[in-house]
Amino acid sequence: MAINRTYISVAYAIFGMSVGLSAFVVWNVVYRQPWTAAMGGLSGVLALWCLVTHIMYIQDFWRTWLKGLKFFIFISGLFFLLAVVAFSVFLTLAITRKDVPTDPTSFYLSCVWSFLTLKWAFLLGLYSHRYRQEFADISILSDF
Repeated sequence: MAINRTYISVAYAIFGMSVGLSAFVVWNVVYRQPWTAAMGGLSGVLALWCLVTHIMYIQDFWRTWLKGLKFFIFISGLFFLLAVVAFSVFLTLAITRKDVPTDPTSFYLSCVWSFLTLKWAFLLGLYSHRYRQEFADISILSDF
């Protein structure tokens, strides 16, 4: 049996979720940097949503609930905008405070995690859109 692209996406989402949530714990407990921890945690949660999207696709659940995919698309757009604003704010703060990029408490790492949050928000919207298009085509054909 060949490896399906969806299963690779599931593994990637599991990896992203574990890295994001471990960043949340590390930057809260070890470095006491709440902004980086928040963006890492949000990245992990968005990766979890991508994982849920893939699992529901594999179980063929989206066929009966296309409004849920529309909701996921809306949420991904909202978090995409939040990540863009957070990235620009953290970059501005890092430049004005003259932070060193190698310091684990600098705002440059918050920029990195904001970008990863942006990536997961984009992927959530992309996967939701693809699955919605696929099931919308099937539902149109089943009407006849």
